[in-house]
Amino acid sequence: MIKLTRRTLLVGTSALMAAGTLSFRALAASRTYHALLVACTEYPALPQRNWLIGPKNDAGLVHEYLLKNVPDPVRFAPENVTLLAKDVPGANGLPTHAAIKAALADLAAKVQRDDFVYLHLSGHGAQQPEMVKGDETDGLDEIFLPVDIEKWINRDAGVPNALVDNEIGDALDAIRNKGAFVWAVFDCCHSGTATRAVEVDDELERKVEFADLVGGDEAARAAAIKTYEDTVASASRGLDENGARKPAFNLTPTGGEPITKGKLVAFYAAQTVETTPEMPLPKGTTDAPRFGLFTFTILSKLAENPNVTYRQLGQAVLQQYSADSRTRPTPLFEGELDARVFGTDKTDAVMQWPIVVKDGEATIGAGLLHRLTPGSKLAILPSALSSLSDAVGYLEVQSAKNLESHVKPVEFEKKPALKLADIPANAYARVAEIAVDYKLAVARPAATKGLEKETELVNSVLDELAAAKETGFNIELVDPGKSAELRFAVMRENAIAGAAKDASDKPALWFLPASGDVTLKDGSKPPLIIIHPDDRQKLVDATTRNLRTIFRATGLSRLAAASDYKPEDVDVQFQVKRRDKDGLEPLQASAVPRVSPGDEVHVLAKNSSAQLVDINVLYVGSDYSITHIVAERLAPQATLEEGLLAFTDTSFGMERMIAVLTEAPPESEKEDLSFLAQDGVASMTRGLGPASFSDMLADIGAAPPTRSVMRLADKSGPKGAVMIFPMETVPRA
Repeated sequence: MIKLTRRTLLVGTSALMAAGTLSFRALAASRTYHALLVACTEYPALPQRNWLIGPKNDAGLVHEYLLKNVPDPVRFAPENVTLLAKDVPGANGLPTHAAIKAALADLAAKVQRDDFVYLHLSGHGAQQPEMVKGDETDGLDEIFLPVDIEKWINRDAGVPNALVDNEIGDALDAIRNKGAFVWAVFDCCHSGTATRAVEVDDELERKVEFADLVGGDEAARAAAIKTYEDTVASASRGLDENGARKPAFNLTPTGGEPITKGKLVAFYAAQTVETTPEMPLPKGTTDAPRFGLFTFTILSKLAENPNVTYRQLGQAVLQQYSADSRTRPTPLFEGELDARVFGTDKTDAVMQWPIVVKDGEATIGAGLLHRLTPGSKLAILPSALSSLSDAVGYLEVQSAKNLESHVKPVEFEKKPALKLADIPANAYARVAEIAVDYKLAVARPAATKGLEKETELVNSVLDELAAAKETGFNIELVDPGKSAELRFAVMRENAIAGAAKDASDKPALWFLPASGDVTLKDGSKPPLIIIHPDDRQKLVDATTRNLRTIFRATGLSRLAAASDYKPEDVDVQFQVKRRDKDGLEPLQASAVPRVSPGDEVHVLAKNSSAQLVDINVLYVGSDYSITHIVAERLAPQATLEEGLLAFTDTSFGMERMIAVLTEAPPESEKEDLSFLAQDGVASMTRGLGPASFSDMLADIGAAPPTRSVMRLADKSGPKGAVMIFPMETVPRA
């Protein structure tokens, strides 16, 4: 059954269930869970503009989650969690090269077979010319920067005290050789070539240019930088010999391994040619601290549903990036991805937590990471086994931190507000409704020298559209550089770095992603509108069309981020047939493959549930076009297998296959989402509410006032889920 809600598969409801979980619980009781958290913020050898803020917050958040919020019976004992950071409570010392190497060696010495090791590195990454020639296919070593790095003087020594990819791989191998399972998360980046057309005030990239790492006199510095630039110019950037994305650290083997060796999972914040940011999170929270986008997203998705596989967690991260209109960076996930995170039980997560009443206040151990915000409603249940229909009252979130919320009883669903003293002992609070905020935050264009008149015109048009009704979209205007899903820029194409020789010099309004990047390579170009200062209405009409198109396309992604997909109910697989190859290769939801004109996409879907399920497949282009491809009803145990589309050369960039699954009530009409189809936005230089998942989909086309809400119940009307399979279309070489 496809459900947006999360219902518990409760342990103890049957002897069979108890027997099925016994082996895991016995393993969890016998294994030891270890963690090494590394957070590098201040670098004395680097200019202060290269110092970071977020890594220490990353480490503090992960530290708190591991000690207090991992699902039973997983347990990270405080003595088995090593924290290397500055100005973080509970830290064991500074994250120097020696301290990190010593902590890794200590883990290798004490872990036992079947132990679990979590490694988290937050800080700066970089690249340097390889120290051992022939060691890297692109001639570059990827490095992580501890706080005590020194300046690069010569190729043989590299950046003193940097952690080189081979060092990290050898250290993890030593741990895995003892039979321990390793999950490594790298929230850093190593290089980046994107052109940022507008500045984003609150974002800081976690990368250091090689020039900032080089020491010596002027001549030596120039020679070193030239060596690096020559290596970069001749390298196959970010891709392996098969054209697939390449992770920063080569940790997983290409051949066979001894069966006694522990397994490995690695999460990377970005591919080697991308940057990854830190920023205030959660978005929209007053005085929010800075976190790494990658770390915070992983923790939020894990907090919402801890009983997932690493592949499903990676998919959830990518879906959240899509929901936030982030086309870059492109996280990478590799290793034993079909294992369950922390080795947990294969159960459905339920969004519920014990209610703690103390000193006249009520709190629960969940917060912003679980998508709880002030105003969220939760049902008060007598026990964890109770159904929502057993609710004795309701709570409303008054204030929320990342992992804790203060709640208060309120009148809701025709039930009066309880007194705190009347909340049953051992009661649980369970999420009673899921809300999806469809409002699109749009950043105004910053002033551009020589284009002041055009910028003023654009801002007046945006003010008019933000106040207008019946536009088909809902936007919230923010100042230039502030947190937003869509950014405007007023500029001429020929003023952009890397623009073609025949690029236009006409002033244009550009529609840019959250990062503010302009990508003009591989055939891609952001949407734009030529500005005619003497024809305001033309700009109003064109901007209205574009915003309506973008709003609808991003709405699907936002709904996906709130969905709960269970592959044991309905399995959907997309497969790619390359134009010049036989056979089909799987399109993993946790990866971002590159495809080219002439390649084809096929779908294979199987309904393993006992319910009728409608499946709609849509394709969202980089120009925000939506193509409705298929709508089918699957009977229980039925299969859908067919070719869907072939890629053309009409648009290039980050694009998405989207599968929308809705449970179909008996005798109902088939869900058909063809009404969502729309043309794209031109990138050429010429001129409290609904009660069901289906209603939430309809809201995307109708533009709800602010958000769409689905009330949860144990067995309510049609449920559903949205799955996103991202890909990047590039011209054929």
